[in-house]
Amino acid sequence: MSNKKSKKYTYAFKEEAVRLASLPGKSAASVARELGVPAWKLRNWIKESNEKLERSWEMDEVLKLQKEIKELKEENEILKKAAAYFARTLQ
Repeated sequence: MSNKKSKKYTYAFKEEAVRLASLPGKSAASVARELGVPAWKLRNWIKESNEKLERSWEMDEVLKLQKEIKELKEENEILKKAAAYFARTLQ
């Protein structure tokens, strides 16, 4: 039985490989060959990168919505106070 150790790649190497594969006229297979990486591994990195971007976009959207909710709650409190003030002054 042979014990094959999987080669470890740095984060920077993976990011550069994904960037190269996204260039016009480049395919994942050709970039993988140039870098000496299995094509399936590069495709996995591309998929992970896309999922990371999607999660990042979703987090940005969540933060934006949370900020909007906070602002709306503050505006609602101001309106409640104004309504109470006007209700007292009209009586």
